[in-house]
Amino acid sequence: MKELFQLATSLICLLTVLKIPARAMKVSQPEKIIVGSHNITLKCKYDITGDREAQTFRVTIYREKPEKGNEVCSASFNHTMELFEMRGALHCKGQPDRGSVSVTFIGMNKSDSDWYFCRVEKLYPLPYTEDTGNGSWIFIKPDVVETKRCAQVTQATLIILTLTGIFLLYSVVITYLHWPLGATACILGMKEAVDMKCELIHNSDEPATATWNGQRWETGPRQGKC
Repeated sequence: MKELFQLATSLICLLTVLKIPARAMKVSQPEKIIVGSHNITLKCKYDITGDREAQTFRVTIYREKPEKGNEVCSASFNHTMELFEMRGALHCKGQPDRGSVSVTFIGMNKSDSDWYFCRVEKLYPLPYTEDTGNGSWIFIKPDVVETKRCAQVTQATLIILTLTGIFLLYSVVITYLHWPLGATACILGMKEAVDMKCELIHNSDEPATATWNGQRWETGPRQGKC
């Protein structure tokens, strides 16, 4: 008799569970996320039609398609909205909110750029329901610090090249301006030497010559006519 009572009780409980209408869940997420930092936050929104009593959930993040089983991180959370942490293929932190859970990936780099999918499950109370989002394309840009450093080196090089060009142009201009003056001075010096030689010849009865020793003119015996 006792066994029949337990069997009847189990059947009643089973029928009660089967009569509970399943409530549909809808999960949505951003189409793409483009960032330059190593910490990326993916917000997974969920909506359960007509259900305000759900208390326990589970969120799972997949890389590429969920059916491939590339699970990144997974954790259960409840309606208390406390921050939780999970470690899997990536270090993740989750922050629940009303109708959503934000998952932050810690220490991602450019090679982690890929499609990521949110899967949210309602665990309690029954009935169990779940849904998976359409995926978010996460793209991590190259390191911003390295890019700025490269730009600074290029700017410094450009300044040096500009100053070098200005100095060379200045040298060419100065040379061009002073070259005619130097040539004129040389011609005048030669003419002065000839005139001095002629004057020495005409003003002296003795043969005389005028020679340039590199620093000044010197007179000597006359060697010819002017």
